[in-house]
This record gives sequence, C-alpha cells and structure tokens, in this order.
Amino acid sequence: MPIRLQRCTIADLAQLREVSVQTFRDAFEKQNNPEDFQLYLQKAFNTDQLKGELLNPETTFYWAIVGNERVGYCKINEASAQSELQDPDALELERIYIFKGYQGKGFGRSMLNEILHLGREKGKKYIWLGVWEHNLGAIRFYKEYGFTTFDKHPYYIGSDRQMDWMMKIELNGDSNNKEH
Repeated sequence: MPIRLQRCTIADLAQLREVSVQTFRDAFEKQNNPEDFQLYLQKAFNTDQLKGELLNPETTFYWAIVGNERVGYCKINEASAQSELQDPDALELERIYIFKGYQGKGFGRSMLNEILHLGREKGKKYIWLGVWEHNLGAIRFYKEYGFTTFDKHPYYIGSDRQMDWMMKIELNGDSNNKEH
C-alpha cells in the first residue's frame, strides 16, 4: 500500500508532541543518561518549542499515512530553519520515524522515497541529515540509499555532547541516487 505525506497543522500539536517524545524515547532512551535524556525531552519537545516550529514557514512536519493510518512522521527544514548548513538549495531531514508496530514493513523506505520526491519537486539539489554516530542501523540504511557522509557536528542530549554524522544525497537524478 502506498505511503503519502500529509502536512501537520497547529491542530496536530498535542499529538505531534506525544509521538515526538515517544519515538525519540523508543529510539534513544536506553543509550543515554536518564537525567540528560529528560532534559533533552523537555527542551526539544515542549509545547512552546513545537508550536514555534509548526508555525515557522521554513519548517514542515508531515505525517506518513498508509490507508487511513498514521505510521510515522518526519520534520523537514529549509533555508534558515536548517540546524547547520542553512543552504537554500537543500532540505534538511531533521527527523524521520516509523512508529512501533509499523517498523520492518518497508514504510521507512517508502517515506524516504516521498521525501526525495518532495525535494525534487521543490527544486532542491540535495537533502542532508544528521545521524548519531552510534546509530549504526540508520547509517547503514542511509548509505544503502546513496547518502554519503560529508561532515560531522556535535549534538547535545542534555549536557552530554554526542556526535552526529552529516550525510547527504544529491537529487540530480543520477543512477546512484535512484529511489528504492
């Protein structure tokens, strides 16, 4: 069944906050110090923070929809909303999550295909993202897709300084970047 992206609106704020916290917790809580992790959750996913991001015209959250079910979500930043490069020719894929119960069914690949399509529609040259250096499964997934590592940057969970690999994929349509 095909996946489609549906833009989140301010009316989705409470549910977006809930799933943002839960998906981040599911993915990273066990690998982090509990106090630092809680500080991060309070800072990154508080209602005011998410409301500001939802209202930012350069940030867009999307639900990943299959049939009538939400199976995941993503956050895309453009221009000055990008956390690092702030390149008008690029999209930053800041978050991409498939909800528990829907993982391992190809929805992540389908969602990434839709994001690549969106980038091309917007006339962007590439999409970039940051991925935690210890998230080996995600790194492998992105490399299989054709993403390449081009830099790294620090990322803080509370006061814990961690390192993200910055990866990108060109959207020029060459054979190395074909959708899966």
